[in-house]
Amino acid sequence: MAKQTVGFLGPQAYMKGALEDMKKRFNVEEVFVKGWEPEDIEQAIELCKSKGIQVVGGFAQKDALHHILINVGLGNKSISPMAFLYCMNKYLMRKVESKPKWFDYVDPDIESDDEIISKIKEWPFMLKNTSLSLGRGIFRIKTPDQLRQVLKEFKEDKKLREEIDYLNHCLKRDIPQGELPPVVPPFIAEHLVDINTCIEYCYEGYITPDGKIVHYALTEEVYFKNHQALGYITPPFNYPASKAKLIEDWVDDYMGRLSELGYRNQFFNIELWHTPSDEIILTEINPRAAHSYHYNYLYSFGTSLFEDNIALAHDGTEPPVTPWQMWKEGNVKQNTLIALITTINPGKVSEILDYDYVKQLESEGILVRHCKQAGDELKDGDITAAGVMLLQIWVTGADPQQCINKEIEIRSKIYKKKEEYEYPSTWQKK
Repeated sequence: MAKQTVGFLGPQAYMKGALEDMKKRFNVEEVFVKGWEPEDIEQAIELCKSKGIQVVGGFAQKDALHHILINVGLGNKSISPMAFLYCMNKYLMRKVESKPKWFDYVDPDIESDDEIISKIKEWPFMLKNTSLSLGRGIFRIKTPDQLRQVLKEFKEDKKLREEIDYLNHCLKRDIPQGELPPVVPPFIAEHLVDINTCIEYCYEGYITPDGKIVHYALTEEVYFKNHQALGYITPPFNYPASKAKLIEDWVDDYMGRLSELGYRNQFFNIELWHTPSDEIILTEINPRAAHSYHYNYLYSFGTSLFEDNIALAHDGTEPPVTPWQMWKEGNVKQNTLIALITTINPGKVSEILDYDYVKQLESEGILVRHCKQAGDELKDGDITAAGVMLLQIWVTGADPQQCINKEIEIRSKIYKKKEEYEYPSTWQKK
């Protein structure tokens, strides 16, 4: 039987092993798209057709729109422009929640600082740029003066404003003007979650062409006490499978509303908080699969996120079993942790990390994703609250404690410069 030809959008170096494995079952063509203009998309569609590519998969945030538009151009069903807009704006995605915590829009282009301050119901609060990703444009605001300063810097940052304007133009251009939401603001003010008592998770699922919501997987996002990123562990360390229905019910409600807006035939990942009182609080939704977790699911459950994503995008084919089902049934092969090697210090990366030790880990067969290169120079403006991601390192263990022990060992050896961090009480070597 002839292999199906599929396209993989913008694969990264660390994905090489996964692509080589996929080639045993598919003809895999790497596809790179220049930009987001209609002619860029049309060029990519014609390239796919010339190579016999029937469907493409895009897994990074920058590839999400390409994934959708190219697949539609190839005759596959995908998300409506309206549903995609809601998923790409942090204010609009919050509007979909049935029982949200306090939030409000903030638009310094049409509101004065005093008008904005008068709307704030909770201090301190989170102020987030509605369209940026990767930790950019997120602020913990404690005082009106701090808020005024952030808004002032935004108004004066011409380059950033042009980037946001262009992104919003691309997101809205296929929606008739009269159907657009009345407010698509640059900022959202929202409830500040107590990160010392709540735990954040990344949930993944998908919606079939006919609107069926399928639960796919759950990963725990672990942070140091200063909220600098520590790691992602699958299956979750602190969330029991016995409580799976709590998340299922919340997702069914939330994604049911997005389905009505046209979210179909596509994966999604939702970052959410779980509180001690069993509340679910939305952080954000991303209209794509989270590519880093492909290896978590592969190592822990033996499944392929990449192949499941492409099969769904092509004709709505569902996998015979999902990591979610296996987790609920206790059918876990091993635990998988992505150790996140970050920094909150500027400087040359090769002077922050010991690359001889990194090479040693790679020689042991440990997968390492190089998010930054040794020669990169980090500036003060690059630093976010969660730290700048330098490396992602995959470790496995028969139980979560083995993963914890290996992560602590790696972190103790990998830095040349001392990093200030404090482990959570549940993350200790034994």
